[in-house]
Amino acid sequence: MAIVLLVVFGVLVGLIAASGNAEVFVTNTGNTNGVFPHRIVIGGLASVTGPLPAEFAPVFDGVSAYVDMVNAQGGVNGRRIDFAHPLDDESDPSVDAEQAQALVSQYHVFAVVGVATPTFSGAPILASHDVPTFGLNVNPNSEWEAGPSLFGNTGSYTDVTSPQLQAAFLAEQHHIHAAAIVSYAFPEAQQGCQTVINAFRKYGIPIAVTDLSVPAPAFDLHADVARIKASGADFIASCMDLSGNVLLSETMAQDGVTGVTQYWFNGYDQSALTQFAPYMEGVYFLLQHVPFEVAQLDPGQYPGMDQFEAMLKKYVPGSSPSEAALAGWVSADLFVTGLRSLGRDVSRTRLVHALNQITDFTADGIEPPQNWTFAHKPIDGSINCSAFAVVQDGRFVPVYGVAPSVFSCFPVPDPTGPPVNAVSPIPLGVPPLPPDPRSDEPSPASVSSLSSVPG
Repeated sequence: MAIVLLVVFGVLVGLIAASGNAEVFVTNTGNTNGVFPHRIVIGGLASVTGPLPAEFAPVFDGVSAYVDMVNAQGGVNGRRIDFAHPLDDESDPSVDAEQAQALVSQYHVFAVVGVATPTFSGAPILASHDVPTFGLNVNPNSEWEAGPSLFGNTGSYTDVTSPQLQAAFLAEQHHIHAAAIVSYAFPEAQQGCQTVINAFRKYGIPIAVTDLSVPAPAFDLHADVARIKASGADFIASCMDLSGNVLLSETMAQDGVTGVTQYWFNGYDQSALTQFAPYMEGVYFLLQHVPFEVAQLDPGQYPGMDQFEAMLKKYVPGSSPSEAALAGWVSADLFVTGLRSLGRDVSRTRLVHALNQITDFTADGIEPPQNWTFAHKPIDGSINCSAFAVVQDGRFVPVYGVAPSVFSCFPVPDPTGPPVNAVSPIPLGVPPLPPDPRSDEPSPASVSSLSSVPG
């Protein structure tokens, strides 16, 4: 089950095509397009230009780093991977659809590895041609649900209605008295915050302030901060972009609002922390992968993350780890994992079938096990694992992991009891937790999920 963590500007919302639930007719024409004796041609589709290129364009860095690494090792079953057609959709849904069609009809790629866009309107086109497609699942518009050939980095089904148990868990850890919920005034952001509202209502956590009507981008949040201050709210969940979140934190500092735990849907980025560290101190983030920092905390415990950071530095000099770049790497890893299982007999149909038999994909310890036998649809009785990170002393620190993992795992559907009592034992296959090499004490992430940490 994917959790939406990335918020995009409202100017994009009116452009997004609601195509994910449409009926898709699938054709196997071109089943071996892009497959040659010594290479396999693939493409990509991302918002390289437009309002938010920094959020999406790095997906190609992750794909390139992984492909270059694999090719340096001799390729896959005697073929090199040719990442020949990384296309820009300009953050425009009509261009996205046009470029998706071009990848199929003009460039004849075998697969699309590395999709990252807020407007994935090309999804039904790729699904209808049974093109194996991989990328960053960020939208609650169900684009990734268009067919079994689409593989989002956190699964292809996004639940935007169920309570977000993780937010309630975090609030209970801090013993909050009242919460404030702040969101941009467009559906995608509002839906993200609505999951928090649903959770707080379900578990009896008081909500003192709700504002789901902030214009995007935000220019003045003094009115909201005044309401928060007057209400005594000591927890804020923000469904705005990084600039809005920083403005909120800055305004709180200006107006003397202290002692408030902040939970941001967007901003887990080292470059952002470097620039805005004073306004991010104490802020919590929810991640669907092990935090980037584990590679430095204890090399070797999460080999996939170690390799990602090393290869990104080697093959894409100047690039830094980001959510989009990691999604590109994970996408390429899943693609190659499926491809290796086929031997020399490569077709789209065979690859899609092979991928949908995988039950425990972790990208070598980067994310919780992804079971692709049901990751295209909702299913009860599963386990949802996430990692928390908090900014402490100007750096991201993993917290609330349940040893031996950096993740906290919760049952699906949400239980009726308190969230702090709902933490599941770590399922088999969930990546392990590294010990903190800086001391003999447990790292912050190894603190029991029923314990508290400095907030």
